[in-house]
Amino acid sequence: MYVCTIAKRLLSVFALLIIPIISFAQAGEAVTGTVVAKADNLPIIGVTVLEKGTTNGAVTDLDGNFRLVPSAYPAVILVNYLGMKPLEVEVSGPGNYNMTLEDDTEQMEEVVVVAYGTRKKGTVTGSLGVVKADKIENVPAPSFDQALQGQTPGLSVISNSGEPSDPARFQIRGTNSINSGTAPLFILDGVAISSADFNAISPADIESISVLKDASSTSIYGARAANGVVVITTKRGKDIGKATIVARTQQGWSQVAQDKWNMMNTAERIEYEKELKLTDGQDYEELSKIDVNWFEEVFRKGARLQNYEVQVSGATEKINYFVSGSYFDQQGIAQGSDFTRYNVRTNLEARAAEWLKLGTNTMAAYEEYSQADEGAYTLYTPISACRFMLPYWNPYKEDGSYASTNDGSWKGTGLNPMEWMANNPLRRKKYKVLSTLFAEVRPVPSLTFRSQFGVDYTHTAGKTTSTPSYSANNGQGSVAKASEDGISLNITNTSPTSQRYQEVRI
Repeated sequence: MYVCTIAKRLLSVFALLIIPIISFAQAGEAVTGTVVAKADNLPIIGVTVLEKGTTNGAVTDLDGNFRLVPSAYPAVILVNYLGMKPLEVEVSGPGNYNMTLEDDTEQMEEVVVVAYGTRKKGTVTGSLGVVKADKIENVPAPSFDQALQGQTPGLSVISNSGEPSDPARFQIRGTNSINSGTAPLFILDGVAISSADFNAISPADIESISVLKDASSTSIYGARAANGVVVITTKRGKDIGKATIVARTQQGWSQVAQDKWNMMNTAERIEYEKELKLTDGQDYEELSKIDVNWFEEVFRKGARLQNYEVQVSGATEKINYFVSGSYFDQQGIAQGSDFTRYNVRTNLEARAAEWLKLGTNTMAAYEEYSQADEGAYTLYTPISACRFMLPYWNPYKEDGSYASTNDGSWKGTGLNPMEWMANNPLRRKKYKVLSTLFAEVRPVPSLTFRSQFGVDYTHTAGKTTSTPSYSANNGQGSVAKASEDGISLNITNTSPTSQRYQEVRI
């Protein structure tokens, strides 16, 4: 009995001595380290660190640190995190191993912009369509709306005219209202914009366009989203390291799609007049020498388009930047129609601290454009006049100048539409600045608060001139100038994790 008691006490003392030794040995055999993201060099929380071929694993803590004791050495450690490329690290023994994970591009492509945040594509239950940059930037069009034609089901994009300065008309799943408007709500980098602003945005600056088609979009935007929402996101710098420089140019020509108009030429017109006995006062010998195709006079056969773009983008551990500049010029298919745009953009994001990110998306554009007078159905309005003018009415003199009623060189009825257009020019200019400043605060890892301030400023100016020397003006001349300024201020506070938001509009 006494011997057993002594033996138990000895075993207890031995256990007390051996446990610290075992614990010390296990601590010395552990693999430790920190897992960070390559994009911003910040620690990643919740990364799975697993010994290959076993269920022995660990998860990184709030600081991205982990501790794992492999069953044997050498060992292969598997590091996995959603949205990152998996990593395998072979360890020969205990020690500290810092690991860096890269973004998985294929997985990131499945992330789409929805309302005020982003969602993984497979988790979105609403109806939406996504158009990526490669579907837009290579289309020779002055604005992204024309490049969206036929790109996503349920979205109707119709050009109202051939004017390069006119925005297209959008409808999502048909006409949703009889008396109210049918256009969807357009959001550019979190700020609502008008369809009149489309031409100010260079299509090459756009990263993606999400088209929200069903009622789920109203949960964020309310009644404004009754006709759907088109969310436009511009580009950011992606690659860490050296700056990426992209230069692009486009050249093209356009014309009327249906140019085979069944109009009479001079010989046919003369034969027609003779059959109807409309020959009084007509010198058909002289008229037969003139044969004018008014369709070719009014419409350009090779309206030129030219576009030049330069982009510089990149990222460091603390800064993400995208800077671009472009020049676009396009002639309309009708005489007196053209559009020119100069555009610059700067998108910048900077991580001031682990819990604070600051940034701006700023765009400035200058436009000049003229539009052919197509509204009035008259003899002198060129687009309608090309169907009314007779083929033996010559719009030009022998020296190439316009035939005029001033000197009697115009032999047709009414006015020479080509001369009228030259004597009544209408030219418009537009200045556009759209800028947002934002700050993202992350007080705790599971909560992000974003505050954004947006400024939308537009200045438009137009000028018309009518000279008194033009006989149609009855000796009266006029010069008219008009200008308009508009500014919209927008404050948006959001929590992307909960999708709750508050807007203050001025």
